[in-house]
Amino acid sequence: MKTFFKKYFVAGLLILLPLWLTFFVFMFIFNWTSSFSMPFFHPILKHFTDDASWILFLAKVLSFFLTLLIICFAGFLATNFIGKKIFKIFENILEKIPAIGSIYALFKKFTSFFSNGSMSKDFQKVVFVPFPNKDSYCVAFSTGKKVVNGKNFITVFMPTTPNPTTGFLLLIKEEDVIESEYSVEEGIQYIMSAGIIAPESKLNVKKNFGE
Repeated sequence: MKTFFKKYFVAGLLILLPLWLTFFVFMFIFNWTSSFSMPFFHPILKHFTDDASWILFLAKVLSFFLTLLIICFAGFLATNFIGKKIFKIFENILEKIPAIGSIYALFKKFTSFFSNGSMSKDFQKVVFVPFPNKDSYCVAFSTGKKVVNGKNFITVFMPTTPNPTTGFLLLIKEEDVIESEYSVEEGIQYIMSAGIIAPESKLNVKKNFGE
């Protein structure tokens, strides 16, 4: 009985867990997106029905699609000539507001870095660096070189798993950095999947950085 339960429980867990996680992520995005337009639809729907559960459900669905349309419309404006000019004027005004302007500029740099291929352009190579000790390695991205006290160091960004948008900036001795054959996209995929998705043909690494 114990073996039977163990075997089929694990099998069922492996099947249902990805579905549950997918549903959880979708519902998080759905609720977060619909909350933007909810105050607009909720009062209107009250005039058509007294069922509070239906009002909430319809308001969420309509708010979700309205928010998607607003985002697409903003994208459309931002990609044509007139829209760019209008958005630039709005940005200039926003950036001049104390506190808010600096926060907006920070988030703008952050989002632009992780879009339009900026990550692939700024990250040079996928490397392995000794962390948290010399006997273990972490996946990181080299971003440049630095000379400290006459010694060559490699500056690397070591993302966290499974969220690669946060991490640590490290300076590692050049001879301790191992260069991999992963592309930046493959490295990000490897990190986000917690090592589950890895190109089998590229598991071999080079001896040292730059060799």
